[in-house]
Order: sequence, then C-alpha cells, then structure tokens
Amino acid sequence: MNRFNDFMERYFMPIAGKMAEQRHLKAIRDGIVTTMPLLIIGSIFLIISSPPVKSWAEFMKPYAPALSIPVDATFGLLGLVAVFSIAYSLARSYKMDELSAGVLSVAAFFVATPLTEDGNIPLNLMGSQGLFIAIVLAIFTVEVYRFFETRNIVIRMPDGVPPSVWRAFTALIPGAVIIFAVWGIDLSLHHSFDLSLHGIVGAVLRQPLEAMGASLWGAIIAIILIHLLWSFGIHGISVVASVMAPIWYSLTEQNVAAQQAGEELPYIIGQPFMAIWWAVGGSGMAIALTILFVWRARSKHLKSLGRGSIWASFFNISEPVVFGAPIVMNPLLFVPFILAPLTVGIITYFTMSIGLVGKPYVIIPWTTPPPFSGILTTGDWRGGVLMIVNIIVAMMIYYPFFRLYDKKLLQEEQEEAQDSGVAKLVE
Repeated sequence: MNRFNDFMERYFMPIAGKMAEQRHLKAIRDGIVTTMPLLIIGSIFLIISSPPVKSWAEFMKPYAPALSIPVDATFGLLGLVAVFSIAYSLARSYKMDELSAGVLSVAAFFVATPLTEDGNIPLNLMGSQGLFIAIVLAIFTVEVYRFFETRNIVIRMPDGVPPSVWRAFTALIPGAVIIFAVWGIDLSLHHSFDLSLHGIVGAVLRQPLEAMGASLWGAIIAIILIHLLWSFGIHGISVVASVMAPIWYSLTEQNVAAQQAGEELPYIIGQPFMAIWWAVGGSGMAIALTILFVWRARSKHLKSLGRGSIWASFFNISEPVVFGAPIVMNPLLFVPFILAPLTVGIITYFTMSIGLVGKPYVIIPWTTPPPFSGILTTGDWRGGVLMIVNIIVAMMIYYPFFRLYDKKLLQEEQEEAQDSGVAKLVE
C-alpha cells in the first residue's frame, strides 16, 4: 500500500492537480455549469409533459406540443449558451474583456453554422450537436483576441472615453480577424470538400467522444478516476467532468429529443447517470456509509460523525464523510469507496439496459435526495426502488471494511480513556 501511495503521489497526483487547475479545462467546466439552470428548467417542463404516471401522461398528451416549447428553448440552446459562457470564463481567467470575448465567440459560432435550404438557422446545431464546435470556437476566439491584445495590435482610445466605447474599439481588429478566419475556413471546406466546420468537428471530436462516453467502459473508467482522486483529497468530479461533461450533456440532450419524439431513448450514460446514480449521498455512495455510522458504529468518532453528516448525505453532500472519517488516504475506507459506486453503476447500467428501469433523461439538481432523484431522472417509479436497492448493496460492500475501521477506532478510544484514567490517578 505504501508503494501504491508513493506511486500515486509521485506520478498521478501532479497530473491530476494540473488538470484541475488547467485554464482551458476550467473554462469549459465553468461554461457548461452555466447552462445548468436552463437545463433544469427545461427538465421541469419535460417531466410535466411526460410524467411517470401513465394516466397523467395520457391527460397531458394534448398539451405536449405547447410544453415542448420551453424544452426546445433550453436544451435546444445548449451549444449557443455554452460558446458564450466558455469564452466569457476563459477571458475572465486572462483578465480580459469578458463581454467582448463572449459576443465575438457567438458571432464566430453563427458564421460557422450552415443555414438550412430556406436560409434559416438550424436549431439542431444550436443544441448538443453544436456543443463541441462551441468549445473549439470559444477557445479559438479568446486566444486570438489575447494574441492581439498582448501585442497591443488594437485600437486605443484616448482617456476620458466611456469604457463601453473603448472596449468596442479594442475588440474591433481581433474581432475582424476572428470572423474572417472562421468564415474563410468554413467557406474553403464547403467549396473544396462540401463540408462545414460543424461537420468536421462532429466527425473528429463529437462522434468518437460520444461513442466512448456512452459506453459502460467509459463510465467505469470515469467512476474509478473520480474516486481515486477523491481518495487522495482532490475533488474528483471537478477534474473528470472538465473533460467529460460536454459528452454527458450531449448524450442527455439526444435522450431528451428522443423522449419528445416518443422514440426509444438511445443512451443510458449521460449527465443524470453520471451525476446522480452512482453518487447517492455524494461521491462513493456516501449515504450508505453514513447510515452504517449512525446504525452500527460503536466508536464515538464514527457515531458522532454519522449523526452530524447524515442529513448532508441525504442531499448528496459527501465532504463531511470524506474528510471527517476520513476516507482520504485511508485504505480501510477508500477501497469500498471505489468499489461501492463502481458496483452500483454496473448494476444500474444492466438493469436499465434490459428494460427493468427506464433510462435517465431528466436533468435535476444534484442535491435532490433519494429515492426521488431515481424517479425523476427516469420518469419511472421503479427508478426509486432501484436506488434503494443500490443503497443496500453499497452498505453491504462497506460493512466489512466499516467494521474493521470502527473496531480499530474503538480500541484506540478505549486505550486513550485508560491512559487518561491512569494519568488522573497519578496526579
């Protein structure tokens, strides 16, 4: 175990730490998070139009077209909102003019978007299908803008000019270069190969990444990495989601579109699966461990920790347990901390793949407590049952490790109490 710890600290942790602080990955993560309120609002209308109760669903059927308008206006603008928010976040990290960077990235996004035969903007490219080119164009826009600004190749206005005016003129030269470059590349692709930037990015990035992200193996690797990072004190989901979140959101948006069309949902893996299903009580299925602390712990430390953290775990906050038990750098607990969510994730995947429980398609706040989160994400009451089963499975995995750790702490507490008693007698 010491060799493993040394290996992780020497080789793995520096890479993970750099990824967590990498400027562009942080901008992508923060930009995607900005879309969350829209997606949650859209999911509320989606639940209303496609409720989990069959009789209610039949009653709501005539109103589904009207209810789909807010869904389209939220999920359908995922790429458009992301291109602005990612550019805004990246520009802010460079201490540049965030608003100008965001506006220029939106303009570049529209320049790269091919119009329909009727000359209209294709809404499908404003959503998840445009998410990956939104990431590329946001980063491209900010880096080109920064290149010109750091070399002072901008129009400078005299002192006393209002900030809104000088910002507009400062963005003029880099903005013209950005728009011209995107337009020129897209025009060349269209005339030479009958392709668009959307098509190229889709073929090179979106399709391969979605294939990887939608697979069970992709989910397993992500779950292991997240909990391995947590086990060494790094916020695992922040690191992994900075790379994988665009993929998970894109897969979910396609499930939403299939649900609206009354078609079979294509994917199990997506944002609801990766944010909710293996993280009941927070990362590591922490609610299972806190229940054991409250119910079975004999040591004062774990008993009091369980009582203090059970409600946090109920709302999927795991930090009190992760750092309070602690799980970090504790081989007696970080082994089941990885095994429990991994086992639960595999059980959930196969249960959904054979149709016992509906596939998740609704994005909800990550603090939604179980088993309601299981019902809401799938639109299926059996999702709540499966979530309860998953908690029980996680408790069974944790139990032998918990007993060993609890016994060890109890022994230490008794020895400490005896030493304290001897010291008092000596006095």
